[in-house]
Amino acid sequence: MNPLYWIVIRLTRFYFKVFFRHRVYGMEHFYKGGAILAANHTSFFDPPIVSCSWPEQVHFLARESLFRNFLFGGLIRALNAHPVSGEVSDISTFKTICQLLKEGKKVVLFPEGTRSFDDSLGPIKPGIGLLISRTDTAIVPAYVHGAYQAWNRSRRLPKLWGKTACVFGTPICWKEFAHMEKREAHQAIADRLTQSILALKVWYDSGAQGVPP
Repeated sequence: MNPLYWIVIRLTRFYFKVFFRHRVYGMEHFYKGGAILAANHTSFFDPPIVSCSWPEQVHFLARESLFRNFLFGGLIRALNAHPVSGEVSDISTFKTICQLLKEGKKVVLFPEGTRSFDDSLGPIKPGIGLLISRTDTAIVPAYVHGAYQAWNRSRRLPKLWGKTACVFGTPICWKEFAHMEKREAHQAIADRLTQSILALKVWYDSGAQGVPP
């Protein structure tokens, strides 16, 4: 772990612990090796919440234009951001994600593609299944609670305090779907991920007792 990443992650954890009483659940589902950390997306807070909740280094995708400034570009590179020129469906972006997964890294993705307007989970596209099928890796579902209330689309600035949590669920492995026809398998993975994130929300809202599903 490079020193700058180490410092920023610990400051981020401290910030959310102090101001948002942040809790992490589901470390029983820790997955070794390359995997996508796939979470619901309602807020600008989602990336830092997921990254400071997972015990390993994680990697992100960022617009290529953000790297044009020498200082800012160098900073976000040190924080494991990787420049991409398009959406996940773009060939170069797809190759970047696949390379990171094959190297055994964790990549944070928000499979809805955009922030929710009302704190509900939007449609998950089957492209995420293609990523793990090409790399023989896994998806770790994650449910982020409280980020919408803290900093949603209608707020110019975040609240100064609140309550957040990140719940990790049972990994979804490609080998469970490898016997299926590819297109069918990709859709089945998207459906399973949708069900998993919704189940994690229900688990948390019901009192967060025991091990998350």
